[in-house]
Formats: sequence, structure tokens, C-alpha cells
Amino acid sequence: MIIVTAVVGFVLLLIATIALVILNWSEKTLAPALSILLVGVASTLAAVLISLRGSTIESAFSTSVVLDTMEGAPPFLIPDPNNPKLTDRLSELSVLGTPAINRDGKTVITIQRPKNDDERFSFCGELIQYQLLRTIEKLQRGGSGVGMVYGASVATVRKPMRLSKIQDYPGKTFLRVIASNRFSDSDMERFWWDHGHFPLPQNSKVTFIHLASSPTTGTEKHIVRLEKPLFFDIDFVVEPLGATSAGVLPKGLTMAPALATRCQTYQFQITMRAIFKKITAGSWQTQEYKDWANWLFSGVRAELGD
Repeated sequence: MIIVTAVVGFVLLLIATIALVILNWSEKTLAPALSILLVGVASTLAAVLISLRGSTIESAFSTSVVLDTMEGAPPFLIPDPNNPKLTDRLSELSVLGTPAINRDGKTVITIQRPKNDDERFSFCGELIQYQLLRTIEKLQRGGSGVGMVYGASVATVRKPMRLSKIQDYPGKTFLRVIASNRFSDSDMERFWWDHGHFPLPQNSKVTFIHLASSPTTGTEKHIVRLEKPLFFDIDFVVEPLGATSAGVLPKGLTMAPALATRCQTYQFQITMRAIFKKITAGSWQTQEYKDWANWLFSGVRAELGD
């Protein structure tokens, strides 16, 4: 009622003002009318701008990659019903970390194996970057699955957060995005993106960013960026923390002793940062995107965190 009364009062006042100006129109009324109009518009603009505040949501967690240093790739792990989250994540890394194509009826690995610690850190960081995008895509699509591991029943359910303005992009739209990541050069990955879909906020886009280590930027960084012009930039930043000696594995992970002695654990930090633009800070969409960012951060941490 208050809003309706205010609007009706404004309209009546505007009509009366226009009628009075028309009835008494002359060169003397032009300057005051323009001055009042300019001051009113400027005051409204200033009041709105003063009330707007940009904001940032940020959190971080650790994750790891187990690497067979002799093979130069994550080892294949059988899912463990006693530790399904860790073994599922590392098993996925084993598949993603060995991209292959069929060439003349033969399976050909498309990447060079890392030979030293610098190459291994870069290898693992880029692998996590790719796994991050796959994880975000799975969270956004949602779905469920059931199965059995060593006689034990397992099930997963992913329920995406629904947004008011969402666009379901064809998976092939992202082939150019992922082309810069070595782990996308795979027949299996091309099939996945060719026949998949990726729901995201309307008019948003995804990019892969690589920052080499330097005195100004610090350690090497692999970034997945989601952005929607005028609304937000969301970064998932992967950077190294350290590595263990041979045979030291994540807590709860077991493997054959002969294999374990060839493996090292490479640890990384994933920083999740969402920056919301000042210009749309008062929009109802911005609050929805903040809720979505918090939901997405929670989902990524649950899927990839140690």
C-alpha cells in the first residue's frame, strides 16, 4: 500500500507539474525546468551509487594427487568401500591423467610424462584444473547413480541449485575452452563434451588461465574462471603446497607395497573466490548468485577436498 500510494502521488505530482509548465510556458520557465530535472536525476544517481557496495566471498581447502613417479601418471585404484570418497576422486584422476586417442587401431597416450618435481607439480596442477571443471559441470547437471563395490551397495545423488536465469549450454561449446589443457586431448573427453550439456547462469562464460611462477605472481597457478559481465567473476585457483617422499600416501589410502614405494603425494591448495560487481550490487539477481556461489563452493569442496 505504501508503494502504491507513493507511485500514485508521484504520478499526480508529475502530471500537475507538466500541466503547470505547459500553461505557463515561456523562455523564463525553460532554465528552471531543466535545472530541476538535472538536479533530480543527479541526486537519484548519487543516492543509488552511494548505496551500492561490491562484495567478495572467499574460502580455500587442500587436495592432493598421488603420482606413480616411474609411470609419470596417477595409479589406477580400485574403489574402497571403507574410503569411497578418496578412492573415487583418485580413480577419476587416474582416468583423466592418461588421455589417449585411437590412431590406426592403436591406443596412443597424447601427453609427455613428467620427469622431475617441477614438471610433476605442473602436471598435477593442470590435472586438478581439468578435474575442477568436470566437477563443476557434474554439480550443475545433477543426477544420480547406483552401484556395488565389493558386495556393498553405493549410491550418489547430485541436486543442482536452480537459478531464475539459467542457460543450458551444449557441451561442445566448451571444446575451445578446454583445448588449452593437455588432459582434454582424449577421444573419451571429446565424446563426453560432444554429447553433454553444461547449465550455467545466463550469458556467463568459462575460461582456463595459467600463470607461470614469478616473483610478482608467486607460485604457478592454474585457474578456472566463471564470469558474467556486470555481475560476477568466480575463480578457482590451484597452487602447489608441497610433496611427500616416496611411499607416503593420503590418510586412509592403501595399495600394494610394491606400488606404494613408487608413489608420491603432491598437495595443492584450491582457493575459491567470487567477486560481485558494485554496479549490480543491489540487484535481486546478485543475491541469488551469491547463494549459488556458496552452494557451488560447498559442492566443490565436498567432491575434491582431502
